Amino acid sequence: MTTYLLFAVLLGFFLIGSARISYPNLFSMLLKNFIRLKPVDNSFGEDIRIRMGTSILLNLNFIFSLGLTLFLLAKNNQDMGSALIIAIGGAMTYFTINQFGFRLISAVSGEGQLIENLSFINSSLLNFGGIFLLMLAFIWSINPDLNTLFSTVLIIFLILFYIIRIFKGLNITLRQKISWYYLILYLCTVEILPVLVVSKIIWLEFK
Repeated sequence: MTTYLLFAVLLGFFLIGSARISYPNLFSMLLKNFIRLKPVDNSFGEDIRIRMGTSILLNLNFIFSLGLTLFLLAKNNQDMGSALIIAIGGAMTYFTINQFGFRLISAVSGEGQLIENLSFINSSLLNFGGIFLLMLAFIWSINPDLNTLFSTVLIIFLILFYIIRIFKGLNITLRQKISWYYLILYLCTVEILPVLVVSKIIWLEFK
């Protein structure tokens, strides 16, 4: 099992390595994007822009790394088939709803600038989070006896990831003076719904 897991981790490193070919300073760019709080405007420089191809590779790494850590979380309590369902279903569902939610709000509100800002927040968090999850999966794979510790680290990370996402999303929407109606819609579709859906999937499998 450890050999298979390490091979899977290597695939994740391959995705990151392929993304880094065009950006030698990729990791510093991802860190800048992650901590950035200002909305996208004319000062949005090329030093923090990431091309579509690179972003796709990093998004794939996030899905892959999240699925891998969810598998590591579930494999000690579930059979391999159920653990794979949790991993694939949880990662794909979370990512899909994330991509759909902010686009729905922007389309309904008619705020074109909002979709650009929320898209930037979404991408910056996923790109940075995917690298952390991959490193966690690597250390977890070679230290399976520390399952309880790494399970706790994963849960804490996902909670912090959620809190940071809400804070940054609310900061952008409030800066743009979006109506309270769209603010509630944003919270429900982008922030609350993905967590509820993924939690429900995991709860049903563990039950």
